Amino acid sequence: MDERAFDPVRKQVPTRTTVVWRNTGSADHVVDSVQFHDIADQWQFRTQTLRSGDSAVYVFDQEGIYEYYCGLQGETMCGVILVGDVSLPESLPCE
Repeated sequence: MDERAFDPVRKQVPTRTTVVWRNTGSADHVVDSVQFHDIADQWQFRTQTLRSGDSAVYVFDQEGIYEYYCGLQGETMCGVILVGDVSLPESLPCE
């Protein structure tokens, strides 16, 4: 993540993948799970405040659509992890 965006916004990974969110900008961020679309999974994840250089990790063991946003910047800064053979044809609020 940088100042105002997760990069990439969409990431396709196989199951049992560890995803790392690293703050490369100067603004603080919080990675917070959310469900923008009905087909997305409901999951519980919230990081502490990530300052510049901080990172957070999560292991995705189950196939699914995992949406998230920055709890400080709001829905204009969001992303999705697509785990396994899934797709999300709809746009995210930040796209």
